Amino acid sequence: MGMRPSLAGIRGTVKHLALAAGMATLLLLAPPALGAGDSASGAGDGTNRGGESAQPPATPATPGAPAAAASVDSLTLAGGEVTLELPADLALAATPEQLTTISTIPACSQPFDYCLYLPEDASAGTNLSAAGLRVSHRPELTAEVSCLLAQPGGWQDMQPGVLRLPAASTSRFGDLSEGAAGSYSLGEVRRLWTGTNCYEFESRLVLTRFENYEQGTVTEFTSQQQTALHQELLALVESATLVGEHLVEWPLAKRSSLRAFVRVSRPALDESPNSPMTISGTAVGPWFFEGSFPVQLVTTDGRVLASHFVMAQGEWMTTGFVPFEGQLEFEVTEPTEAVLVLMRDNPSDLPEHDASVRIPLLLMP
Repeated sequence: MGMRPSLAGIRGTVKHLALAAGMATLLLLAPPALGAGDSASGAGDGTNRGGESAQPPATPATPGAPAAAASVDSLTLAGGEVTLELPADLALAATPEQLTTISTIPACSQPFDYCLYLPEDASAGTNLSAAGLRVSHRPELTAEVSCLLAQPGGWQDMQPGVLRLPAASTSRFGDLSEGAAGSYSLGEVRRLWTGTNCYEFESRLVLTRFENYEQGTVTEFTSQQQTALHQELLALVESATLVGEHLVEWPLAKRSSLRAFVRVSRPALDESPNSPMTISGTAVGPWFFEGSFPVQLVTTDGRVLASHFVMAQGEWMTTGFVPFEGQLEFEVTEPTEAVLVLMRDNPSDLPEHDASVRIPLLLMP
């Protein structure tokens, strides 16, 4: 990336998101002890929103003030787990009322703990309406599986890139977009599981459709500029360090097979099964409840061909991998494209604790 190509055409003298100098520190620190979270059975996905004894944040950016007014030394919540490097050129909001950039789709969706956003004057004269990074502690996601795999709002059936390491686990939901009243947004969601707490980071660019403007009234914020600006927002996330100065590692891929949680040996990838179909493999203990989890066989048009459970073939009250096995009987009269769905057993019925692995198959009569 060249010298700030993402900001070309935006008031040539503005150099927002400069990461090389004047770095401040944002501390995203854990709240007081949460509930015990998931038990080994997976039944404890409850919510504990014990009060945070947060120190008052530094004075937020003054509306219309230069970017330097947003500079802070640190923002601290009780605990002390995660540190982000923060460029002084970004404005800071701790409440929606503090956001000075107004757009149909906000720079940061609610709720958020902090919103680090591009000041409004930085995008004047272009069809870029807003850009920001939302930072949220997710106290309701009290298990690694829930934290990493809970679907972003408005999305379903996404299998994010996942990286599980001893220091921390991370996931990445890429290429998220939405539209509203002539505007649209681009971005992605990343999650960090520290072993006790879940943090969410959502990058977002909001643009008004260039064709909606009269010719010559604004400069188009090009796709190259969008890519460069988004990469600079993601650089803030990738600066995250844990206590002890361990740099957080993030998945390179935006999608994955979720082999970090479920590994299927049968049916094989090159297999075209007929009925009855044997299903076997291994899954992490929290995927089970009372020794089983549900499976479905669904056609590409959404018709359910079969539903059943697979059973653990060993002690399942563990965080490690447990063998499973089961069968599904189905009936098709011709080769049929379908998806095998292996669902995390979720006795809470709370959607944030749903998770599934989807495997495309060609069924044979």
